Amino acid sequence: MVRCWFFIWAIVLICGASVEAKPQLADRIVAVVDNEIILQSDVEKKMHFELMSRGTSIQNVPEAQLRELFNQVLENEIQQKLLLVRAAEDSIQVDSEMIEEIVRSEVRRLKDQNPNGAFEAELEREGLTERQIREEFRQQYRKQFIEREMYGSLSGQVNVSPRDVADFEKKYLSGESNFVSLSHIVVVPKPTGEKVEKAKKQAEALLVRIKAGEDFAALAREYSEDPGSGSQGGDLGFFSQGTMVPEFEKVAFALKPGEVSDLVQTQYGIHIIRTEEMAGDQVRARHILLLTPLDESDIEAAQKRALDIYQRIQKGEDFATLARELSDFERTATQGGFMQIYPKEELPPDYAQVGTTLKPGQVSLPIRTQLGWDVIKVNDDVMALEGILKQQKLQIAFKKMLAETREKLYVDIRLEQ
Repeated sequence: MVRCWFFIWAIVLICGASVEAKPQLADRIVAVVDNEIILQSDVEKKMHFELMSRGTSIQNVPEAQLRELFNQVLENEIQQKLLLVRAAEDSIQVDSEMIEEIVRSEVRRLKDQNPNGAFEAELEREGLTERQIREEFRQQYRKQFIEREMYGSLSGQVNVSPRDVADFEKKYLSGESNFVSLSHIVVVPKPTGEKVEKAKKQAEALLVRIKAGEDFAALAREYSEDPGSGSQGGDLGFFSQGTMVPEFEKVAFALKPGEVSDLVQTQYGIHIIRTEEMAGDQVRARHILLLTPLDESDIEAAQKRALDIYQRIQKGEDFATLARELSDFERTATQGGFMQIYPKEELPPDYAQVGTTLKPGQVSLPIRTQLGWDVIKVNDDVMALEGILKQQKLQIAFKKMLAETREKLYVDIRLEQ
């Protein structure tokens, strides 16, 4: 079984990894923030994840660097506690149901990526439960939601003038900025050949039975090849836009409750979708999935398409125009391929290398990512410069706000033995 990095992330973040690197002290309190404690074991779990994200392990890191990393992670944990206190002061409310839907979606994705009992077997090997996985996700997304709300409230206090942009441009072009703006064009490998035709014929037969009145959930339990939802009668629960692949979402949100779709093809296979109910900007749907696994020729064909796009860009064609016309990832294609502005140290693993090695304005050769084959550009236009500069100013304002909160609270760091 090939484990995805996302699954490893969840495991390491919770259990701190299963290897014993060096003798461990008994767990103890290493900091107190207001009336909240931070345990040594909490910090060590985050350290393991940080090292894994760098492609190394704790055994390979000198003792002095481990102490430095421990202090960095501890400070991040303190900042998180301060964030929660400030959120309470500012009456920032977290949409708990939205968080739960995201958590359910992420756990479902883990199960889909580790099918046929692999997910449960991995949990058992690590001595974990699904409840622990869910709770770690819950904390992560709650923090992200609060930070987003706080940045939103601060954005009105940050102004960027044309003079600011002109002064900043030289620094950005010379690589002095801690932020990077990325765009991409995605080519998703698509299954072809007999396997697709076979899945379509089977799905068409099931669709006839559904339209004749047979129970959708019962047919999903019997025929769906989705390991995450098949046993649940195809029920995917509630989800928001941006959760599922675009082709699936477009149909699910267009159907009225009780309506059944025609055949829908995605990178995973052939779907039949039934929308159950709508709630605000969310939809609850069921589906029957007949898998159409990719083979090596499908992946190679997608790589060739991506390489053709790269060559067109090198010959002078506009990146954003090609992204709108050719990218298979609709969420960013409509924005000319624009992804977002990232702090360099927080780049997703798939994009970390190109995001830190490419110079502003440069475009990468196609790289393999979880989405497919990505052609990536480090943006250097005026809009990108304005966005990065504003993000930097927001970060300064955000740190100042937390520092003010820290001054008002009891913070005790207990690193001495």
